[in-house]
Amino acid sequence: MIAFIVYLTIFLYLIYIIWIAEPLFLRKKLTSNTINPYVSVIISARNESKNITALLNGLIKQKYPKNKFEIIVANDRSTDDTLDKLLSFKDKIQNLKIINIKKTKPNWAPKKWALNQCIEQAKGKIILQTDADCFHNQEWIESMVSPFEDTQIGFVAGPSYMGINNNFVNELLKLESIAQESFSYANSKRQLYLSCTARNIAYRKLVFKEIEGYNNIAHIKSGDDDLLLHKIVTQTKWNVKYIANSNALVSSLIPSSIKSLYLQRLRYASKSLLYYDLSTPNEVKLILPFLYFSNLICVISILQFINTQLLFWFVPILIKSIAEIILITKYMSKIQINFKLLYFIILMIIHPFYIIIFGALAPFLSVQWK
Repeated sequence: MIAFIVYLTIFLYLIYIIWIAEPLFLRKKLTSNTINPYVSVIISARNESKNITALLNGLIKQKYPKNKFEIIVANDRSTDDTLDKLLSFKDKIQNLKIINIKKTKPNWAPKKWALNQCIEQAKGKIILQTDADCFHNQEWIESMVSPFEDTQIGFVAGPSYMGINNNFVNELLKLESIAQESFSYANSKRQLYLSCTARNIAYRKLVFKEIEGYNNIAHIKSGDDDLLLHKIVTQTKWNVKYIANSNALVSSLIPSSIKSLYLQRLRYASKSLLYYDLSTPNEVKLILPFLYFSNLICVISILQFINTQLLFWFVPILIKSIAEIILITKYMSKIQINFKLLYFIILMIIHPFYIIIFGALAPFLSVQWK
């Protein structure tokens, strides 16, 4: 009976991957940006002294017209010299706004409160959100703004990954983050909007106002990205677009310690049960349990293979992995990043266990911000 469930699940998973991956192989005509709306780049920074200088130096080099964008940074109760470093850029960047937050409003998650203050002061019609530990191409703003030439587009999710160094941990986390983004991107081509990352999202300010901003999700520690996306999908008629090109690509540092990495993953996973109480598309509520169950089946197959050494239990793992390789490599080719098989093999073994363990425990554990 277990074997039947394993193979049936893997078969359905294979069909699902083929279905979401098929649009990725269709050629689409590339369009160039012909609009230059005023853009507000917003960042929440808490104890980012080590990263804020590199961030601002990168944003200075944007090719987007300097008189067409502003940079708004909220110093979120930092206890290091983040604020001092921000102030040192006031003479270098004329379009830099600094908001110094000393206290978070009750019943608000700190980051959402900080971002909300940025949006309130934003002059731009387009809000472009990123994180303080990120690195951006010079064409980043232009690439993220381009889809808004379509007046029906209200939200844009751009490509990103975590891990910029070439050591083992960085490469593993880099592939993991890209793999997750490849699934989000592929699902979006079937109008299934699973997730996105706050490292690289953009939306019209009027859309943010239309959904009453973070109303109903302000208290949740994370979710300034995917929960916001889900509100737009379920509460408005605006279209959503995911883009995948190297000019829009954003990279970020991995957490500086095991504890920081643990807390980050806990925040990510803590939203899983909340999806069923909030403005989450019904399709997402169905797909996420299926993906979780597929990973559980993979864990069972791995454990059975280790226990019995029978090829019978290795075949489902192989089928799942080949399907994922095809999807991930196609996405990576779009953002011009090389695929490394060794790291995928390692990830194939450990990632299902991570999904099952964190997915089961995170909703019941205490989550904290930085």
